[in-house]
Amino acid sequence: MLGPTNEKNSFLSGLSAAEYAPLRNYLAPVELLVGQYLHYLGATIDAVIFPHSGLIALRMPLRDDFGAGALIGRDGIVGALGAVAGTPAESDALVHIAGHASWLPAAVFRQLLGESPSLLRRVVRYTQALVAQSQQNAVCSAVHPVEARICRLLLAVQARCAGDRVPLIQRTLAQMLGIRRSTLSVAAGRLEALGMIRCHRGYIDIVSRDELERRSCQCHAMLNDYLIELLSASANTAPPAEVSRADRSSSGAVNTGEISLK
Repeated sequence: MLGPTNEKNSFLSGLSAAEYAPLRNYLAPVELLVGQYLHYLGATIDAVIFPHSGLIALRMPLRDDFGAGALIGRDGIVGALGAVAGTPAESDALVHIAGHASWLPAAVFRQLLGESPSLLRRVVRYTQALVAQSQQNAVCSAVHPVEARICRLLLAVQARCAGDRVPLIQRTLAQMLGIRRSTLSVAAGRLEALGMIRCHRGYIDIVSRDELERRSCQCHAMLNDYLIELLSASANTAPPAEVSRADRSSSGAVNTGEISLK
């Protein structure tokens, strides 16, 4: 129904039949390959992508190639904000873990949202979740120790990719955390010695999720609690009535050179 994969995008699978029906005729399968850019900072968003597997990092194009503002896996949508608002992409979108996805043209997506208020509310909630994730990541990078941040990142990746195996090399993890590879190697070695993870060439096995959660910084639980509350709220609930004032106290978009959309 959504391409040649049994994996599901949780945003799409969470839609009601009425919300999903208009999208159904436009969705097409696409493969996500490591190192591909789905869009670049400042580019026009031409396609909206719903990953069924894999991992995409939203990141700013810094010279040192460090940092990730938010992560998107089978939980979400790539390009939703730019497509809805008709604005340039607010970041690069780089594939870190290969996978499969469904896509549709941004113009079609924008039109369908205009015809479905409940679908639009779901998309707005999801983009709000991405903003919250980016803000929490920024605070986390500024104030929390490296080992706690590694635990949090591994939990975040695992939540968006099935299984206890994280198929990322240490260099990529270091870049996502904004630290040197040598710093990551030392910290990861300590976590491995404690029996929490097992490091291999090209991937990391999560041995004890419970221990990762215990040693993760508070950002992990805080963000999860907020996202659960935000995304579990009924998309069919109309927004509250506005309260009166007196009552108040460029060219790097997805294309066939970067990712096949045919």
